[in-house]
Amino acid sequence: MYIYLHGFNSSGDSAKGKYFAQSLAPVAVHTPSYPSDPDAAITHLQHRLQQLWQHNTTADTPTLIGSSLGGFYAQFLARQFNMSVVLINPALQPALTLAPYLGWQTNFYTSERDYFGKVQLERLMHYDIPLPCAQPVSTLVLLDAGDELIDYRIAQARYTGCAKIIVYPGGNHQFQHLREATAAIQDFHKIK
Repeated sequence: MYIYLHGFNSSGDSAKGKYFAQSLAPVAVHTPSYPSDPDAAITHLQHRLQQLWQHNTTADTPTLIGSSLGGFYAQFLARQFNMSVVLINPALQPALTLAPYLGWQTNFYTSERDYFGKVQLERLMHYDIPLPCAQPVSTLVLLDAGDELIDYRIAQARYTGCAKIIVYPGGNHQFQHLREATAAIQDFHKIK
C-alpha cells in the first residue's frame, strides 16, 4: 500500500496522485486531502494513517510518498509510524519556500479559499526533521535538478548517508520524471 501526500495548495485529486494511483497498480494508492493548517494537517494525516494501518489486510508495510510540502510532512510521519518514505522534490525548508505565498490562497483543485499566514508558517517548524540520519527510516529521495522553487541540493545534502537519492537532470518543481520515478518507487517498495 502507498499513501501519497500532496504539496501546498493541492489536494488528493492532484494529477500526480492520480498518476501514481494508475502507475503503481495493482498496489493500492491512497491520496488523502488534508487542511492547509500544519497542525490540522498532521492531526488529520495521523488519524488517516492509523485507519489505513489498521485496515491493511496485506503483509505489506505501507509506504508514504510525499511531494513538496507533502514530503516535509511525510518525513515526519514516517518516523512516527516507522514507515518507509519516498520524498519527491521535498520542501525541507518550508519557512523559506512558502514565505512568498503568505496570504489568501485558492486551492488548485478544489477552488477553496484558505488563509496561510505567519502563524501557520511557524507551526510548520514543529514538524521539521533537520537531521534525518540521526533517526533514519527507509528513505528514497527523488529530485529534479531543475527545480525552480527548491534547491535540490538541500535534500541531497540532508539525506546523504541515510537514503537512496536519485537526481534527475533538468525537470522542475512539478517533477518531470514520473515514469522513471514509478520504476524507482516499485523497486524501493520491494526491497525495503
